Amino acid sequence: MTPLGTRVLMEWVITAVVSVLLVLWLSLAQVIQRGDNLFYDTVSQLTAAQPHPDLVIVTIDDRSLQAIGAWPWPRSQHAALIDRLTAAQTKAVGYDVLFIEPTEDDAVLAQAMSKAGNVYLPAAIDTPGMNGKLSSVSLPAPVLQAAAAGVGHGLLTPDSDGTIRSLPLWVSADGQVLPHLALLLTRNGSEVSVFAEAPPDVHVDKNGALEALQPRLIRYPRGIAPYPSVSFVDVLRGEVPDDFLRDKRVLVGATAQGMGDRYATPSTHDGALLPGVNIVASLAQNILDNRPIIRAEGWLAALLSLIPLAVMLTGFLTLRPIANTVLGFGLIALTLIASAAGLKLGIWWPPLAACAGVIFVWPLWSWRRLAATYTYMRSALNDLRNDDAARPLSALSPVHDWKSGDEISRQVLSFSSALKQFRDFNRYITQSVHSLPDAALMTDLDGVVLIANRRAHHLFPARTLEGAHLETLFHSIGLREWRLLIDADNSERDEIQLEDGRSIQIAIAALTDTLQRSTGLIVRLADVSHLRAAERERQRTLQLLGHDMRAPQVSILTLLDNPNRPENLEEHIRRNARQTLNLAEGYVQLSRAENQMLTFDVVNLADLVTEAADTLWPQSAAKGVDLLVPDDGEEYLVEADTALMRRVIVNLLDNAIRHTPTGRLIACRLSRLDNRILLMICDQGSGLDDDMKARLFQPFAGGNVAGSGLGLAFVHTVIQRHGGQITIEPPHGIIPPYSGACFYITLPAFDGE
Repeated sequence: MTPLGTRVLMEWVITAVVSVLLVLWLSLAQVIQRGDNLFYDTVSQLTAAQPHPDLVIVTIDDRSLQAIGAWPWPRSQHAALIDRLTAAQTKAVGYDVLFIEPTEDDAVLAQAMSKAGNVYLPAAIDTPGMNGKLSSVSLPAPVLQAAAAGVGHGLLTPDSDGTIRSLPLWVSADGQVLPHLALLLTRNGSEVSVFAEAPPDVHVDKNGALEALQPRLIRYPRGIAPYPSVSFVDVLRGEVPDDFLRDKRVLVGATAQGMGDRYATPSTHDGALLPGVNIVASLAQNILDNRPIIRAEGWLAALLSLIPLAVMLTGFLTLRPIANTVLGFGLIALTLIASAAGLKLGIWWPPLAACAGVIFVWPLWSWRRLAATYTYMRSALNDLRNDDAARPLSALSPVHDWKSGDEISRQVLSFSSALKQFRDFNRYITQSVHSLPDAALMTDLDGVVLIANRRAHHLFPARTLEGAHLETLFHSIGLREWRLLIDADNSERDEIQLEDGRSIQIAIAALTDTLQRSTGLIVRLADVSHLRAAERERQRTLQLLGHDMRAPQVSILTLLDNPNRPENLEEHIRRNARQTLNLAEGYVQLSRAENQMLTFDVVNLADLVTEAADTLWPQSAAKGVDLLVPDDGEEYLVEADTALMRRVIVNLLDNAIRHTPTGRLIACRLSRLDNRILLMICDQGSGLDDDMKARLFQPFAGGNVAGSGLGLAFVHTVIQRHGGQITIEPPHGIIPPYSGACFYITLPAFDGE
């Protein structure tokens, strides 16, 4: 493989590794999830579901509020509605209204529900829960719970952008597992939905944390109100025909302004929000239609996202640039089409990570390929300029150093000039061979003639010399064992007498490339008849033919290829790239802490501790670790760079959370020591051994620091730049609350001046 080919291949490998890592990061970290959500919302409208004919919504709307009165209504009104629905022989009734607190009308409502036998009620789920619980479940009033056909949850779980695309069929909270209200609505008597039974592998969090189980993407019908709906007051007054409600699954929920929850969904546009009861109805329809959407996520989605990238990378090695351009646009279009088609078939695969990989690798490869070509051209041109053998001929066709244009244009023009020089050299060599006063042949290593001048045609009887073999030609003039003449001394050169009396001296020289490898032969057949008459003239002629002419001819022929292998810079580039990647990521935070200019403000250290604890609450809650922060209301003022000091506390708390067992505590305490503020952060972990204590604040010490081992070095640097100290040994008179790891930070207190 040529040096340029090797360089391009290495650039391809580096490009492939970088682009694969990028796609994996984008897919696994869901960095572009908002874009994928937007694509999902757009495509989902093209595959929207048709409203199920069995679903009807009874709305608690503004007209009902005006007719019946302000909310909440007496539960006798709901009992009357259920009686009307029972008389109409509805299949099931799902009440998207909470009946948590007992009232004096509960008996009436319970009687109506017992008579109907198909009324399902929701429970309220709060997080965080009451009495220090991570979550709590509030069931309907006991008499209503006993009368209901089932109790489920009505939890709505919007995505990070506030749009509801999926709902959990089950939730685990406060030690209980509840089905969604839509699941209960889809069963009636012996007809049980395949999703209405609790999954067998449900794990109930012993700490009572809320856990969404079996999240299901929803196919929404188009529009704000796709399902048939009637007003609560109209049903109550008997203005809705029984046939309209018979054998229907009825959802009762609030749609009035200011009542109920409203959310954005893929089916809503221009800021419109969909009432929660409509969202529950959409989930119920998906269950009835039994058309679930399987979500490709995690490593499966990441591997699928690598397929277009792999095709694009293969195209870089096999296709021309214009074909790669067409391939890139085609891959992006096919990726989007495949994702949309999959969603229609019931499989959702986020496509933007794959598209981003193709879009990223395209200019990256163009840049690296251009860089490799530019480096090769520059190296080749420098070798050509520095080649001593090339200097005599460079005067015939010089390589120009272009001064105008950008660097790439100048190199292209210079390289074009060099190519012209070699073309001129080729023409010059051919013309030189033809213009030689003696017969001359150029052959390959096997002796097949490639070039023959005019005198050679006059010497040999064959009509066509190109393609003929030397052995045949020499036999025709009486020469045997011609291979012995290759690079032989003058005394060993063969001289033959032709039939016409001429004396012909034959010399054969090997042609070599820049690596001194034989590539062919040059054969000279000199007519020395007249030289025999005068020795002096003979010697002069021999010197002319043997030295003055042979030397420049050999030099001309050896200029066909560069004499030196171009310098290989690949290992140097790879080593610098690896070093940059390793150092840039690992030292960025520590470098900022050491070098950036600090901006000091007067801050309350207690507020920073509380903010850090709030920031890390999801991690501590997920692990079941309680964070105890100062709550005495006292101010502990210090002068500090707020962002860096907050980062210090977050690092220490995050470190403590990772190393504190589930169910244990982390304590943050503040106190005054003379004119200094003491912040103490202690956990109930396994503590620190002596070896770890000795090198705790050194970079790459490991220990309690995850990742590169720079976290505590960063903390130590920031504290020192604030004129403080951080230790793991308690100051005099301070008793640590726990036996785990404790960090003690002392900072100068703000004196108010």
